[in-house]
Amino acid sequence: MPDSAHDLAISLYRLARQNGDWSDDRMTETLGVTPEALAAAREELVQLGLVRGTAGERWTVVDPMRAAEQVLQDHGRSVADWSETASRLAADIESMAALLPALRVVVDDDAMNTVLEGNETARAFLAELGDSLQHQLLTAHSGGALPQEAIDAALPQDLAVLERGVEVRTIYLTSAVRSLPTLRYLEQLTEAGAQVRIRDTLPFRMVLADGVTAVCSMKWAEGRSGAVVVRGSAYVQLLTRMFEFCWAEATPMEATIGRPVRTNGPDLDDEQRLMLRLFADGLTDQAIARQLGVAPRTFTRKTRLLFEQLGIESRFQAGVQAVRRGLV
Repeated sequence: MPDSAHDLAISLYRLARQNGDWSDDRMTETLGVTPEALAAAREELVQLGLVRGTAGERWTVVDPMRAAEQVLQDHGRSVADWSETASRLAADIESMAALLPALRVVVDDDAMNTVLEGNETARAFLAELGDSLQHQLLTAHSGGALPQEAIDAALPQDLAVLERGVEVRTIYLTSAVRSLPTLRYLEQLTEAGAQVRIRDTLPFRMVLADGVTAVCSMKWAEGRSGAVVVRGSAYVQLLTRMFEFCWAEATPMEATIGRPVRTNGPDLDDEQRLMLRLFADGLTDQAIARQLGVAPRTFTRKTRLLFEQLGIESRFQAGVQAVRRGLV
């Protein structure tokens, strides 16, 4: 006999998948439960959309992914103008077959959704949310580089959250860390204890607070933007699984930009420091070679030696090293 009502619902679902034509009496006998307990477990599965039918009828078992999509669609209708975000979320769900086992055990509850219209309204809500954080903050930033004013506003709040001992994990796009101000901002977060990873693509911007509240960015057809606040375990657990999927596929920031340079390491000569500055300025190899007064082949050899000395692999990482050394 299952240990709890939740365990009974899971056992009943599995049994129904294998033996959908069994009678209620046979289901009750096999599971070792009372008819009342069986009826309650069936009602839970019906509410989740995982089975169809009533007592005495043949069981119709619904695939968990289809049931989850239906739950999302039903709740999406209750949120004004949320159809575009809901469809994007459904498309991401379909691409994540690895989430199917988790969806089989999710227990739905009434999600309380709130639309925040306008970026200023969304930012104000996120600031209040940050003040109330206690355990964990997970964020995925689907936008590109951050403007300096956004960094100046966000950094004190982020550092305050980290100082309180909150676990912070964040994912940024590869295109974002090509911006030196954004890179400096993320390095400050890392030094303060945040974990930062980089990924080429992200579905949309989302913030997950303490496992109970999610904030997802959204845009209206008219060009207006804002966010949707989602509460309720079914939605938040689903979005958390999505974040973890992206996190597992992302690369730690240290591996993306190259190993940090030790301040007590060997100094670079004047020519090498000039090369770093020119890499940071975005000059071509030919232009840098002309400024150094060397042949292209000689420049290629000097570049290889410099990269090996710094433990880097790309021009972008060379620009990062120039910033860290105060050369730009």
